[in-house]
Amino acid sequence: MGRYKSAAAQRREAQSRSAIIKIVVVALAFAGLLILYFQTVAGRRTLDPTTLCPASPDSVTVLLVDVTDPMNIAQRQDFINQLERLRNAIPRYGKLAIFKVSPAADQLLTPVIERCNPGTANDVSELTGDKEKTAKRWEEQFKAPLDQAFSQITAASGAPQSPILESIQSAALTELKTQQSDDKPHKLIVASDLLQNTPRMTFYGGRLSAPDATIASDGFRMLRTDLRGIDVELWMLQRPDSASSQPKALRDVWEAMIGAMGGNVVRIYNVSG
Repeated sequence: MGRYKSAAAQRREAQSRSAIIKIVVVALAFAGLLILYFQTVAGRRTLDPTTLCPASPDSVTVLLVDVTDPMNIAQRQDFINQLERLRNAIPRYGKLAIFKVSPAADQLLTPVIERCNPGTANDVSELTGDKEKTAKRWEEQFKAPLDQAFSQITAASGAPQSPILESIQSAALTELKTQQSDDKPHKLIVASDLLQNTPRMTFYGGRLSAPDATIASDGFRMLRTDLRGIDVELWMLQRPDSASSQPKALRDVWEAMIGAMGGNVVRIYNVSG
């Protein structure tokens, strides 16, 4: 009789252990679902209906474009290729603001367009989001408006002046040095022939000085701005007379000016053509 009770007790213990294991497994699964849910909810951010930007974008990229003369076929295609790579490299909740070089006069520049990447289908899972809806929003509200802006900024302006430094100053003040962008990755891309040309400072007509003389000039002191913590890319558009109008010294001067403003030139790219 004692042996029979012992066997029954063993069965009850086994059943009890099995029940406990099932409870633990269910509890862990429930906890995992709760964690996934709260991570998903926490990851959702309120976005501006037009720009798709959160209150504080995770990164800020400013593209400043100065197209004075018409591009040839090769230049235009390479430029578009670079723009598309840039668009696709903007991270989720990162901001891209595009400006055209223009005299600031009595007001700061306003962007041609500004958009934040709302995320692609790869940024959501079937459990936490709608891949199809996310992909559609990226295509229609992020990619399409930027592509339209790309067509606009590649058109030649024919402007008599090229206030590149003034435009950098304006874009830095309105986009790169605001409270909302503090402590976030920043990048400035200048697409231009890099020939600054205003009454205050010009590189035309053989008036390109040595780097040290340039950054010591009164003109530069008036046009400099704070670029500390900002990575800078220079996309140089070649002119037909580039051998004389865009000597190597032009790059040296720009690197010196960017460095004097605290920026870091991470890339100089010659647009094909």
